[in-house]
Amino acid sequence: MKNKEADERLDLLFAKARAADPGPSAREEGFEGRLMAKLREQRGEGTPWYLWAWRSVPLFTAVVLVLITVCGAQTPGTGAFLSHSLTGGYEESTLVSYYTGE
Repeated sequence: MKNKEADERLDLLFAKARAADPGPSAREEGFEGRLMAKLREQRGEGTPWYLWAWRSVPLFTAVVLVLITVCGAQTPGTGAFLSHSLTGGYEESTLVSYYTGE
């Protein structure tokens, strides 16, 4: 549908150009045919690489989510480790400092 509309617009543009100058020069001879052949060739080349990259984003997202789930399930005691890394093993002195305002 999209290509058909683009072809119709291009045909209309060529018709206007023909009406403006009915006598083509030697350089202009066959321009329409060459242009249409080039456009047909570019359309038939296939999907560009960056489109494949965008199409693979959901796959990589799913892989990352699975890896996060598996790594989280295999790590026991994550809460204690996080607490220890945040307070440096000084939970009691941190709590006393918090309550006394020092």
